[in-house]
Amino acid sequence: MRSLARGMRAFVLAGCLAAALVPAPAAADPDGFNQASLRFNQWFLEHLMEPVARGWNFAVPKFFQRRVVDFMGNIEAPRDILNSLLQWKPRRAGIHTGRFLLNTTAGLAGFYDVSTRNLNFTAPPETVDETFGVWGIPPGDYLILPVVGEFSVRSLVGWVGDGFLNPLGYIPGAPWIVPTASAYVLRNINLLAQGMPSPWAAEGDWVAYEQARFEFKPYEVGRELFFQDQADRVAE
Repeated sequence: MRSLARGMRAFVLAGCLAAALVPAPAAADPDGFNQASLRFNQWFLEHLMEPVARGWNFAVPKFFQRRVVDFMGNIEAPRDILNSLLQWKPRRAGIHTGRFLLNTTAGLAGFYDVSTRNLNFTAPPETVDETFGVWGIPPGDYLILPVVGEFSVRSLVGWVGDGFLNPLGYIPGAPWIVPTASAYVLRNINLLAQGMPSPWAAEGDWVAYEQARFEFKPYEVGRELFFQDQADRVAE
């Protein structure tokens, strides 16, 4: 109960912070900072994250990479349930609750997403950012931060709120930020590895991957697509 109360207090504070930090519509995005961060993130992805992901792809078979995806998706259920309720989507909250119970039990602690793969029992994710959007808080400026990527002001505050709703943050005896941050890093490395062919795939598969792996969109296009995706998810 104390963990739930702590998460709820953080959620309320995040909502107040999002409303306070979102600038007036006339404010301009910090484009110079964003483009510098974008260049750094592209370098970081190419020279650090992708080589690490190649090592992970070699060491961890695709079967176990999928288990990481399923487990990480399952621990997002508390976030999805709470935000569904706060957006007054009780049916969706019920689906997320059922998925969590089924995957945690029949899916062996969430390492198998039996709800999706065996029963086609699915519901879209619900985040704190989407809840703020439903409540009418505007997105605010577009931001690209080093390492962690692109946000609006609202989605950045929501991302922090999502972290407070991650059950890994409440492991007894563990510092709150360490399990949550470690899971975030692992999830992104695993995601990159998932996009790679198997180490034993045909050479043609690797040639195709090498040709397509760093197709970056222009800054203005990326910003437009980000806000369109954000609006679509709020309206869903």
